[in-house]
Amino acid sequence: MWWLADPKDLHRISDRLSSVYVDRCHIDRDDNAVVLVNRERTIRVPAAMVATLLLGPGTRITNAAVRLLADSGTAICWVGEYGVRFYASGLGPSRSGELLLRQAYLVTRTKERLAVARRMFGMRFPGEDVSTATMQQLRGREGARVKKIYREQSARTGVAWDGRTYKPGQPFEAGDDINRLLSAAHSCLYGISHAAVVGLGASPALGFIHTGGATSFVLDIADL
Repeated sequence: MWWLADPKDLHRISDRLSSVYVDRCHIDRDDNAVVLVNRERTIRVPAAMVATLLLGPGTRITNAAVRLLADSGTAICWVGEYGVRFYASGLGPSRSGELLLRQAYLVTRTKERLAVARRMFGMRFPGEDVSTATMQQLRGREGARVKKIYREQSARTGVAWDGRTYKPGQPFEAGDDINRLLSAAHSCLYGISHAAVVGLGASPALGFIHTGGATSFVLDIADL
């Protein structure tokens, strides 16, 4: 039976489970629920109660299940194991574009964009007075703060630190083992952050501090 949700009948994003991660299972539809099936058990998940479904390795999903999730306003993300890589996503027409419109409004207005950037910086480094800081000053302070944190953690743990070495496009080709481990951890964080951003219906490209890339807002969120 065809079922299409009226937007007024859908649960608000704040009332849903933020995300459900599944791997190594078959996903189908049963009425208004998606059914997760593997060799051990079968689980029914009401589609409208989940904000984002994360599909990990070994998953297969039917067209009927995708259609139900789209009609329910549930985002689908194809990710690596435990969500630490992001590959693709889909979001049906039932989800409101209000968040994306608000994001675009704030990004395209200099005063509002700077205000958001200041609040983001304040979340990362509470106690800093950035009420009059420019965007360039914020970026400069961020770089200095991060370098200081690396030095402090090196002193605390006894792990030698000679600075961050990173080769754009080939993050694991430069630096010592510590730098490669940091690059791997950052990749995992970016994957999870990317899934969260698209799952909420925001644009990964419209960043406030980072700019010019397809994942600028993802980097903003990951830095928090």
